[in-house]
Amino acid sequence: MIWRLLIHPNLPGYRQMAIDEVLYETVEAGKAPVLRFYTWQNPTLSLGFFQNYKRVVQESFVVHNKIDVVRRITGGRAVLHQYEVTYSLAGSLENDFANQSLRETYGLIADALDLGLKNLGVDRSWIQNDSTGNRAEARLPQCFVTVSQFEHSTGMKKVIGSAQKRSRDRFIQHGSILLDFDAQIQNGCIQNPDPEIENKVAPLNKLLEKRLDFQEVVECFSVAFQKIFNVRIQPSDLNNTEAETAAKLEAICRSEDWVQRGCR
Repeated sequence: MIWRLLIHPNLPGYRQMAIDEVLYETVEAGKAPVLRFYTWQNPTLSLGFFQNYKRVVQESFVVHNKIDVVRRITGGRAVLHQYEVTYSLAGSLENDFANQSLRETYGLIADALDLGLKNLGVDRSWIQNDSTGNRAEARLPQCFVTVSQFEHSTGMKKVIGSAQKRSRDRFIQHGSILLDFDAQIQNGCIQNPDPEIENKVAPLNKLLEKRLDFQEVVECFSVAFQKIFNVRIQPSDLNNTEAETAAKLEAICRSEDWVQRGCR
């Protein structure tokens, strides 16, 4: 099977969210999965689908610091997308993903992410996929303060955070591959932030003691997905229908009703 590979660096957050949603909504049986890598034009705080804007976002800080806010169609907790590469994978629940539960789908994708980290030079013995954190941390609004099962950490510090949405016949999973970290900006965006968050993350630039660039990360993870799923991944782009639908959806993804209240 040939998967499509989409590369979309440096786009506004609302556009990135619109594209992910369109790729999820247009999945069809028999259609190859779409693997995508992207970055964010501005620092952008993304809220999980169920999070309460007024309880999570420190609005005065994000406005003053020109930080965009978006809402994801996936669950999970708030993430400030700043120094990272974001991946997403949208596909139907067939072939490699046939009869897979949410946990099993996470596990399959985690194997590819593990290999991607190894390809970058991360010693595999450093990486764990076990949950960390206590009940109090589980109630905090920030994604990177705890590690869920099949997420990636080293020395109890999170490297990649992921979230997934699925229905009867399709799924999308996206996540942050952390390169660097600014705790002051991260915590400034959030009401009741974790003051210890900087001690709970392992940015790859720091871990590897070198600066990774976007293309290197994309290459290492693309090769990993090809090997784990035994497929070819072919560079592509949005087709006309996907591009037109995403352009129409952007207005919703940036609207106050959606971002602040989760209403459409």
